[in-house]
Parts: sequence; C-alpha cells; structure tokens
Amino acid sequence: MFPGANFHVYTCARSTDVEILERDLRRSPAIARGDVKLTVLWNQPSASSAYARAIASAKEDILIFAHCDVFFPEYWFERLEWEIRRLTQQDSQWAVAGMSSVTAAGDVVGRTWDASLAPLFPQTGGIHGGQLKAPVPVVSVDELAIIVRRDSGVSFDPLLPEFHLYGADIVLEAERLGRSCYGLDLPLIHNAKAQLSLGRDYVRSYRYMVRKWRDRLPVQTTCGTISRNPLVLPMRRLRMRHKAIFRRSTYSTQRTSDPSAKSRELGMDRMLAASLSENGCLTPA
Repeated sequence: MFPGANFHVYTCARSTDVEILERDLRRSPAIARGDVKLTVLWNQPSASSAYARAIASAKEDILIFAHCDVFFPEYWFERLEWEIRRLTQQDSQWAVAGMSSVTAAGDVVGRTWDASLAPLFPQTGGIHGGQLKAPVPVVSVDELAIIVRRDSGVSFDPLLPEFHLYGADIVLEAERLGRSCYGLDLPLIHNAKAQLSLGRDYVRSYRYMVRKWRDRLPVQTTCGTISRNPLVLPMRRLRMRHKAIFRRSTYSTQRTSDPSAKSRELGMDRMLAASLSENGCLTPA
C-alpha cells in the first residue's frame, strides 16, 4: 500500500483560487494520482478555525495543512513517511513539524523554493532554508505546510482570526501541552507572489496573538517577530513598503507556470529519491 494512505492534506481556498489550486497543489504527483487524499475547505472565515474542525473529524494519523500554492514533488510523501518514522523514534512526544521553520537561535531551516523570494538566493537557484541531517526543535513553523500528528491532542485555535500566524500559535499550543515541535527538510515548491504589505487582516491576527501569548513573547516567525513591543509591527509594515518601492530586485511577483518543471529543474525529485535510496527505502527508476 502507498504510504500516503495514512496521510490527509487539507487546504483553505477561496473561489478565486481555483486556478492556483489546479496549477499547484492538485498537480502534486501523489495527490494527482489519488494516492494522498486532498480536502479543500472553501471560503472559510479563518484558517485556524477551519483546520481545528478538520483535526476534530480526521481519521488519518498524519495531517498536512498546506497553502493551495504549494507543490509537493515526486517522492515527497514517501520521504515524509520515512521522516515521521525517524522523528517518532527520536521523540515519541512530537506533535507538530514544519517544512520551513525557525529555531530558537533564529535560523530558518528546511529547504523550499519560494517564487516570491527566489531573487534573493541566485546562488542556489532560489532555494532557501538550511539543509538538515536530522529533525531539529523549532519555535515556529511557516504556514506554507504544517504537519500535525492527530493523536498528539494538539490542535489549532478556532478563535484565531484571519489566515496568519496559526503556525506560530499551534507550536505554542503544543509547548503548553508538553509536546514538542520540529523542523524537517523535505524540499518543495511554494509558488507564491511577494507579500508587499501587511493589511488589516494580518494586524487582527497579530494583535490576537499578542493578547493570547503576552507572557510567552517574543516569538520569531519566518515573517518577523511577534512582540509585546507596540513599535515592532508598525516598523515592519514601514520596512515592507520601503522594500516594495525601492528594492524591487529583491522579490518577485511572478509565479512559475509549471511547478512540476521547476521542481525537476531544481533537482528536488532527485534530492528526495536519493535520500530514500541512501536509507534503503527506495530504488529510483
């Protein structure tokens, strides 16, 4: 049986995201073949509340919550199965894992190709994030793809508004329950456009997090620090506007039309297959 039979992918999408969903997430080979189940949660008021309901009704052991503009390359889920087995042997109390995560030292770990950030990393073809030889403890995970172990008892906060910072929140929830969270290194494509401003929706999420976790802050995320300091968010918004106007060479607003081709160009399929072969889990064709 394909290992993905015990996986379930969820994504939140608006009616206007159909083209993105079909181009990216649905084209992931394991999802396109039907080996891994995908559930699209349409037009939800918030990601965190939608995903909390998904966890409550899920049957599979390993739940993947991903953006609809993510593409999982060939062999990604096979590699995930191996990583989950290894992580469970390393720490039976793990609850959450991220694909692009922040350590306590502030390092971003886990390799991704993000269309919006590719110009910043020409030496690696646009791939960013630290390569890992083993899972590492993290303090937050990026929302592009979050792994949740269903039997851990950890879930998303149904009261967290909008579609931001639920990656940091679920890690803090896990910490509060005595569960651990890790960064994994499973290369993937995030076919995103550059975020050039932080709107009112982000501000609502941020302020909720400050109220909820006031005694635990600051917490570093992939998009900045969540802090009780009232100047942190306004200053970050100003920096983003400055970047949008004066540093256009450092970001991209163009998505790739074929994430599968980009994945092969970057050698992600080979990276994933090679690591499995080295551990006796796969003999690539």
